[in-house]
Amino acid sequence: MTDLLNYLLFIAIRNDIKVEFTDLLSPSTPDLSIPSERKIIINENSSIGVHVTFRFAHELAHILFGNDNQDYVYQFSIGTKKESERKAHKRALRIISRFVYNETPMEYRNYVDFMNAFNLPSSFENWVKDAIKAA
Repeated sequence: MTDLLNYLLFIAIRNDIKVEFTDLLSPSTPDLSIPSERKIIINENSSIGVHVTFRFAHELAHILFGNDNQDYVYQFSIGTKKESERKAHKRALRIISRFVYNETPMEYRNYVDFMNAFNLPSSFENWVKDAIKAA
């Protein structure tokens, strides 16, 4: 996961996105992206359970691909029904799967292993399958 984290940091730097990892927030405080400031805050104490690299890719997606309103502050939520959050989840999956499966033949790509590695909920299954096929 270190290589993936470094890749995501590289993307952030290339796109002039400031990233702050902090352990000063409570476990219930979500990660944030602030598109108008091109800034991401990742809560190292998060109790959400989803791997930090997925959460980071999700917040990157908000800034890289935009949303309807760039003045919003986006808070990570795994089970939300908000369209902006669902889009960020799907885009994060694409970013990660392209990195993970860049040189892996289709027959060796396992969506269950992918979901387990990032501790993703079962509701992500179809999105993960689509992202892995497209990688």
